[in-house]
Amino acid sequence: MYNPDWLRYCKRVVRAGLGTDHLLGPELKIASRRLGSDYGGWIVAVEPLQRIAHPIVLSLGLGDDISFDAEMCRRYEAWVYGFDPTTASLNWIAERGRPPNMRVFPIGIAGFDGRQRFTLPEDDNRGNFSVKATAGHSVICDVMRYSSILTLLKLQHIDVLKLDVEGSEYDVIPDIVSSSVLPVQLLIEFHHRLHDIHVAETRKAVRMIREAGFSLFAVSPAGQELSFIRSGVLQEPASVSLPCAPDHVGAL
Repeated sequence: MYNPDWLRYCKRVVRAGLGTDHLLGPELKIASRRLGSDYGGWIVAVEPLQRIAHPIVLSLGLGDDISFDAEMCRRYEAWVYGFDPTTASLNWIAERGRPPNMRVFPIGIAGFDGRQRFTLPEDDNRGNFSVKATAGHSVICDVMRYSSILTLLKLQHIDVLKLDVEGSEYDVIPDIVSSSVLPVQLLIEFHHRLHDIHVAETRKAVRMIREAGFSLFAVSPAGQELSFIRSGVLQEPASVSLPCAPDHVGAL
């Protein structure tokens, strides 16, 4: 019987043999669940979310699929802060609506505060703007550092940080892992093989994340979506995340 995940994994094995991909696998086995659609879903560790009232989710990069964010709100009554600087994504969300527990900000994440050029490749039909793309339709958008986003939201705790930012992950991971506010779970889509990004950049980023005290617990068959959990968190006592305020400056 045809199994698309098995085919994706087999292709990754071939690419790894050619030096263009990795064969990283989970370092620990914990209860997990996939939330969201086939296209926009992510694997999360279940236990830390079940013992927290209103988990705080920082969702960086929304595109045209917020199924993960919606299911976090529905299943765990999470408070979700979504960030995407592109008009294409913001218009898509405005047309379809968002969960009541989700706030959306027209801002991207970068290694600095200011404005940055985002480009939509000519062969992309899903609005995946990237700062790494070199040809296509370009727009200039507002961006903020991780620390500045935390200040904007007045956050001192994050239960889940989802990072799907089309290549910008390599620029912002150093800021995230060096912050005093480390997320409990860190979900990242890596974009090696796209925009001339070598797999060595992904290996370097994963090494940096591990050195910051995270363990890898899930890897997608294609090897792009990786889920990490902060080491020791499963032994920590249960905590209560404070719900977000109803309104924030700049939220849509």
